[in-house]
Amino acid sequence: MLARIRLLASVGALFLATSLASPAQAAESAQEFIQSRQTQVTQLVRQAPGTQRDKQVAAVIDGMIDYETLTKRSLAGHWADLSDAQHKEFTDILRSLVRRNYERNIKNILDYRVEYLGEEPGSEESVVVHSRASSAGNTREEPISIDYQLTKMAGGWRVVDVVTEGSSLVNNYKNQFHRIIQKDGYDVLVRRMKEKLAKGQT
Repeated sequence: MLARIRLLASVGALFLATSLASPAQAAESAQEFIQSRQTQVTQLVRQAPGTQRDKQVAAVIDGMIDYETLTKRSLAGHWADLSDAQHKEFTDILRSLVRRNYERNIKNILDYRVEYLGEEPGSEESVVVHSRASSAGNTREEPISIDYQLTKMAGGWRVVDVVTEGSSLVNNYKNQFHRIIQKDGYDVLVRRMKEKLAKGQT
């Protein structure tokens, strides 16, 4: 009986130690977060296309990006003019476009060597992770700089912007969306985005 109590106590202590250690082990830097997710997406994209693979790619990308913040920043002042139903509609559409765009960008640099160059504080309580993609087959080709802006949320790090060669994804969307809404209205913008999705465009 005494031996059993000791065994249960040992197991309990081990479980407690593991539980206490997990948060520290699970805590990862912004750069580690980006690097691990990029590796996952890259490995999946290298696999043969299929429904299961596509779902896995979408799941990893969805776990990387804060779509609500991305949508709010992209719509800027127009966000406040929309109803809750329109907020959800637009976020869902933009999520599908961003997923597709992200996967295509990964495919474009599959044969590139990606270096992660560290992180630094950004604006609005964010962290910027710097990376550089260099062509493995053409050493004379200029490397591509890709910077990720992340914020720390309850569920961990999330990407809120991607800056490629100095061009911000959020700013590009914001300029395009504002121009279309000002000229033709929100409904036209939504229709055009849905048409792009239907045609397989980004």
